[in-house]
Amino acid sequence: MSKLLLSLDEVDRVRRINGLQSYTALEDKTGITRKTWSKVLRTRELSTPVMEALHDLGARPSKLLVSVEIDTQFPTAA
Repeated sequence: MSKLLLSLDEVDRVRRINGLQSYTALEDKTGITRKTWSKVLRTRELSTPVMEALHDLGARPSKLLVSVEIDTQFPTAA
């Protein structure tokens, strides 16, 4: 099973080109709270407002998401 997540490489690239090194700077530039930025970048879960803000800051749509394989099987006790 696969899951779509935000690409931290692309987020880092966008933050660098815009000089946004803190959550406060992201909040000031985008209007999205520091708490939301912190949560989204920690969990990498998709958020439409965050994805739109990243796009507005110059994120490349083809690089913004990554697909990762998730192992859904649990190990059995021996």
